[in-house]
Amino acid sequence: MDEINTTAPGKLSLYREPVADRVAKRNPEFMERLESAVLEVNNNQHVADDSVEAVIEGKLGIHEGMMALGRASTSLKVLAQVRNKAMNAYNEVMRMQV
Repeated sequence: MDEINTTAPGKLSLYREPVADRVAKRNPEFMERLESAVLEVNNNQHVADDSVEAVIEGKLGIHEGMMALGRASTSLKVLAQVRNKAMNAYNEVMRMQV
């Protein structure tokens, strides 16, 4: 019986890129996540502003305008809670005795 192709020792992966590169793509740094969240909240705020103008001009229905406002409000509240949790964690670390 012929032997199956042998591979180099180490982790086997079905992907062609190294495991470290895939992990880096999958788990971005906290700062990168925070920056993208801030940009997304900012974008939602701009969309909400534009939708209010469109509702006033009659180009958009009131329902769609209210949905955009709700989405912007919710994303801002979530970002504020993340900021509060991060500040609480920072203050807790600063209170630790070395």
